[in-house]
Amino acid sequence: TALDVTIQAQILDILRRLRDTRGMSILFITHDLGVIAEIADDVLVMYRGKMVEYGPVLEIFESPQHPYTKGLLACRPRLDTPYKLLPTVDDFMEEKLVDGEPVILEKQLDAARIKQLTEHGRGRLLHPKSELTAMGHPWEEGHHAPDAAAIEEGTKPLLEVENLEVYFPIRRGILSRTVGHVKAVDGVSFKVYRGQTLGLVGESGCGKTTTGRAILRLIEPTGGVVKYNGVDLSRLSRGELRKTRGDMQIIFQDPYGSLNPRMTVESTLVEPMVIQRLGTSRSDRRDRAAALLDEVDLSPDHLRRYPHEFSGGQRQRICIARALAVEPDFIICDESVSALDVSVQAQVLNLLKHLQESRGLTYIFISHDLSVVKFMADMMAVMQPVPGEDGVKGGKIVEFGPSENIYADPKQAYTKRLIDATPKDDLEHIRALAAKREESRTTALSK
Repeated sequence: TALDVTIQAQILDILRRLRDTRGMSILFITHDLGVIAEIADDVLVMYRGKMVEYGPVLEIFESPQHPYTKGLLACRPRLDTPYKLLPTVDDFMEEKLVDGEPVILEKQLDAARIKQLTEHGRGRLLHPKSELTAMGHPWEEGHHAPDAAAIEEGTKPLLEVENLEVYFPIRRGILSRTVGHVKAVDGVSFKVYRGQTLGLVGESGCGKTTTGRAILRLIEPTGGVVKYNGVDLSRLSRGELRKTRGDMQIIFQDPYGSLNPRMTVESTLVEPMVIQRLGTSRSDRRDRAAALLDEVDLSPDHLRRYPHEFSGGQRQRICIARALAVEPDFIICDESVSALDVSVQAQVLNLLKHLQESRGLTYIFISHDLSVVKFMADMMAVMQPVPGEDGVKGGKIVEFGPSENIYADPKQAYTKRLIDATPKDDLEHIRALAAKREESRTTALSK
């Protein structure tokens, strides 16, 4: 689950081949039901240490009986389903104490919740034309999305990246002489408009994370220009850059490693306020920190606790609150949900969307999971290591456009491969895999 989709597909293929040729049995533990659909014959669903459902994969996916299973199947982002918000496990079940014992009660999605999940998402018209053809659901009178204002031609982007390069030297010998360069990012250019989400996708090693860090100058670029609100960040001094970073923040991939284990939640949230000189007093900053926790659906009572006392999803919410502490306009989400299980992932993705709408945030969302990026992003940039004129591979953008269009009609073979490698859990695909597994086993046993 920590691998990009193409490497994941290769590993699953190796496991399938070993299983069939050696007659092995595999116990595959994962939170990703898409992966289960790809490799498993039977599935056992656990909740709070107990088995809640067990049976053949096709049977479980076709007719899940337990509300927790229904929630897990529903909350995974899908490439072929347009959701404004993702369903969560809480939409399908609730727990109550009956005679002192926890009891799970099934809930039905009511019409209001279904409308909330499936109503129109964000949309922007970058260059208006006289005649347009609807690509998705037709617009109906009465709908209103405050962030759906058209971006007219001539509107200035919030972020503009021009020919960004990040090269790392290859050193050899006793004198550590530079004999070449690793071109992590090689001539990347794009624009992001205020209130927009740009999804940056690609395999591991394509340069997407390096691009994000170079934009914030957490890594110094080798070349190129990064403009934020019209200001060239490469020309700013360290002091000027520190002030600008109040407007630009990042949420890292690892919610365990990105929090200081020696700092309480309050200290973690207050520290950036002190650096950016926000808040009039210590008590004011504490009140701001408590309000931030409430905004990310955590209790203000958690201020005195330490990171080890929280789950992965709760830690990532703390990281989100820390990013919001300095009231930024622009946030880079670097694989922010890849370490979370699908049920928590859905909650965090919904939270990020809600914060974007309530605060008017602009995101760059970095991920190897196209289904997550398609759910979050207005625009998508696909990165791939491509050989340059000197034969050295460098991270470049090979496809750019509206995320819906790229999924529906990818132009590059690399993009098609990323889409094809995304685990699928539709019934037709599961039936085809089951038939293929049976054929492979029969062939292997006959040899």
